[in-house]
Amino acid sequence: MEPVRWWQECVFYQIYLPAFCDGNGDGRGDFIGLAQKIDYLHELGIGGIWITPFYPSPLVDNGYDISDYCAVDPRFGELDDFRRVVAACHGRGIRVVIDLVLNHVSSQHPWFVDAWNNPASRYRDYFIFTDQPNNWQSFFSGSAWMPEPDTGQFYYHKFAPQQVDLNWQNPQVEQEIYRVMDFWLAAGVDGFRFDVINFLTTDGIGADNPQSAGEQEHLYDVNQPGLMAVLRRLMAYARARGELFLIGEIGSEDLAVLRRYQAADLLDVVFNFNLGSQKTFSAAAIFAALTAMNEQQPGLPTLFFSSHDMSRMISRFGENERDTDRARAVLALQLTARGVPFIYQGEEFGLTDYRPRCLADISDVQGRTHYQTALAAGMTADEALAIALTHTRDASRAPLPWGEKDALWKDYRELIALRNHIPVLRYGAYTRLALTDACIGFSRITADEQVWVAINFGAPVRNPWQAVAGEVLYGDNAPWLGKNQFVIKRRGYGKAQ
Repeated sequence: MEPVRWWQECVFYQIYLPAFCDGNGDGRGDFIGLAQKIDYLHELGIGGIWITPFYPSPLVDNGYDISDYCAVDPRFGELDDFRRVVAACHGRGIRVVIDLVLNHVSSQHPWFVDAWNNPASRYRDYFIFTDQPNNWQSFFSGSAWMPEPDTGQFYYHKFAPQQVDLNWQNPQVEQEIYRVMDFWLAAGVDGFRFDVINFLTTDGIGADNPQSAGEQEHLYDVNQPGLMAVLRRLMAYARARGELFLIGEIGSEDLAVLRRYQAADLLDVVFNFNLGSQKTFSAAAIFAALTAMNEQQPGLPTLFFSSHDMSRMISRFGENERDTDRARAVLALQLTARGVPFIYQGEEFGLTDYRPRCLADISDVQGRTHYQTALAAGMTADEALAIALTHTRDASRAPLPWGEKDALWKDYRELIALRNHIPVLRYGAYTRLALTDACIGFSRITADEQVWVAINFGAPVRNPWQAVAGEVLYGDNAPWLGKNQFVIKRRGYGKAQ
């Protein structure tokens, strides 16, 4: 039996710092505000937080364009503010995971500033320059190559031009990142979330990517063959320094791709976008993802339905903008299914999407880049705006409206407490996982107890567990389960719970 890791005990909460809590009155979230909400997170039952980038940055891409890996952006506070947050979290039994962006740095990072237009720079080989660009395109639209004015060369950027890709063929880059990891481990962090980690350019620039139906297929610019060796070294370095939680963002919804990166010598978990980023609600699609993850994934899956990069769950899944009944049922699934749950800030308040109405309302670089690309292709301003609105990631990034704790918030607290209290909800293996109409039912078991869960998202169905002789932990144990109703039952085998 595999040893239990501390992160299996936790319900995690993602904090998108600029929109979480403003502690100094400047209109932007910060570490002072986060410190004020640690008791709130403890009351909610959170065991770990993941904080999005807070490093010095021009904020071209919401902090994912880092100009200094080993500091706090003054807009969010000081390094001592961060240390106080870590200490306060640890004092409440909350672990702290931070984002680590290793694919690229800001064009204002001192390494690139020195390398720019300077072939003699010691940092020139930290980046990828060429005389002859290939056809690779940016994931934010347009060419992935930007010309230098003086040398005649081009530098490579998978995302915005201000996000310059690092050259992972250079061993000095790897040594720099080890120093970064050591810095934040010394500050007390408990793990790292590695941003787009499968995008690292470990094998240099290769063949042109193929085109399919007018779109570029990103075949040679991601998942390069040399990546696994680099990733194993990075994970070994981290694990030698403590029992950390190592999370990978893999830029794919394909489980066959995701599972390649999860192993004892690779990442502890990967973000399961095959489940979490489904654009519309479908009980059958959710069930299919749960089944595939259970049968094909080498470790625990992650369970999330919202993040800073996507539309909020209620806006995607709700039958109307205030459909908290379905949100409550989805939450019951998230906290009882096998895996590691991640709650995005504000979901407990039933928040819906922020919807920009014009270009001035769009902050996200992806939306704005698509706007400019559409204009350059000859589209009108209105046509370009329509495209930008479909690509912008502003939907879930509006500031949280701190206020009263309503019925949905209480469901979050109670269901999190249930998972925290019942070991089988954290460790149990499935003994059954089935779909009847729109009702997802499963049983999980350990040596000490068993739990039965049924969550019905459609027309009334017979409760599959009504005859089970177990304690009703939550929900309705009626013979029939109505729409968005659920039941959670448990039987112990003699050990104290």
